[in-house]
Amino acid sequence: MKFTLSLLITIIVSLKPVFAQNDDVILVDQNALTCFKGTYGNNINGQSFQQDALTSYKGWQYIAYYNAERRICLGRRKLSGSEWEILSFNDYRFSYAKNQDNNTHNVISIGLCAKDGTIHLSFDQHAGPLHYRVSVKGILDNPERFKWTSKLFNPVADWLENGKPIPVVSYPTFISTPDGNLLFAYRNGYSSNGDCLIGQYDASSGTWTNPHVFISRSGVYGDPFKGESHNRNAYLNNLSYDRKGMLHISWTWRESVATLGNRDICYAYSKDNGKSWFNKKNDQIAVRGTAEPEAINTLSAGITVRHLDRGWGIMNQQSQVIDNNLNPHIVMYHKKNHGNPGWAVMENGAYFHYYLKDGQWQQTQLPFMGNRPKLIVDRNNNLYLVFMRKDHFDVKDQGAPLVVVKATYKSGWQDWKEVYVSKSGYFNEPQLDLARWHKAGILSVMVQLPPATEGQASALQVLEMSVKHLK
Repeated sequence: MKFTLSLLITIIVSLKPVFAQNDDVILVDQNALTCFKGTYGNNINGQSFQQDALTSYKGWQYIAYYNAERRICLGRRKLSGSEWEILSFNDYRFSYAKNQDNNTHNVISIGLCAKDGTIHLSFDQHAGPLHYRVSVKGILDNPERFKWTSKLFNPVADWLENGKPIPVVSYPTFISTPDGNLLFAYRNGYSSNGDCLIGQYDASSGTWTNPHVFISRSGVYGDPFKGESHNRNAYLNNLSYDRKGMLHISWTWRESVATLGNRDICYAYSKDNGKSWFNKKNDQIAVRGTAEPEAINTLSAGITVRHLDRGWGIMNQQSQVIDNNLNPHIVMYHKKNHGNPGWAVMENGAYFHYYLKDGQWQQTQLPFMGNRPKLIVDRNNNLYLVFMRKDHFDVKDQGAPLVVVKATYKSGWQDWKEVYVSKSGYFNEPQLDLARWHKAGILSVMVQLPPATEGQASALQVLEMSVKHLK
């Protein structure tokens, strides 16, 4: 594969941070959960792979989190105000599986179905049984007609199709479709040995179709450090629709032969909500229910954005966005130079921007580094990267300012500069309300203050700013 490298040699960056003068901070809960000696860190509210924890619809915003009592909470507020109504599901406590009491991958994800006005939740699972709840119909269309209580939701279910429990789920993801229905994607299986599945909710019947594999663990790969690998899993970045209704995915692989590290950046898109898939050349590479490969796998043609073996230290589950010209953009951090297997850190890593131009993948190294970021695009095709800038990486998720950097379409996304730095420090990975951003140009971010001591509850907030201030 021809790979065109557009390496940014010099970027002029303001040496003076653009600190926020008037952060619009909206308190959600003074006592949100943090985890003492948590698996994969101490933060459970706000992880990069949540899609979504914060979202909005018809003038209302919704947020999902765990409170200090380890209860699942769902909040709503009018976008014209700052007061949250919070309901707590007191019939369920994080974590259902006692051996996962502080597994910080057991996040909550929200799905909104516009067609029937339902709210969907999936929560508290990391290679464990599905935990799923759905609300009564119409709640999104007429929020004020419904008293905000847990009675609006069905009991916890371990199935999407009645009588078909799903025993192993990780990284539940809801995606609202352009026609008003809903998709649900997740990993079945385990790290380095799992498939990605996707199912569709039909609002007219209130039922889910049978989830099917769309990225398979199958195929043979030769790891340069450990040898032949026969199984793997794909770690997805966020799934994104473009303005014409095509669904885009990007990911990195983790191999069974060596679980320390990931390899390659890959990309594909679908024209039919995940039933068939195409590469960047518009060649069909997978079709459900045919003699052709039913799912994408490591041998699928034309899916690789860049070959990166484990010596590049690429982190999984980062960010992508599709611009208004239908071009995919991916930002992931990895090492600046090849080395031995091991994760990229502040001292040797950087964010890298990959994007399609004239049918070829381009690369730009950014002069920034932080935690796993979120990438968004405005109506003028300018890009914004949102992240917490940490001085170093550790499992205790120390607090750090929220930073927004911007690159303009006019420059070909080569003029990355800092446009916002929060006054306060936060310790989660940023969760954005993408619906609010697309509709109103308001950047709304779920953030949590670092705890005073490890495992102590801390304040969960929503931080807001307008695109017109991000200059």
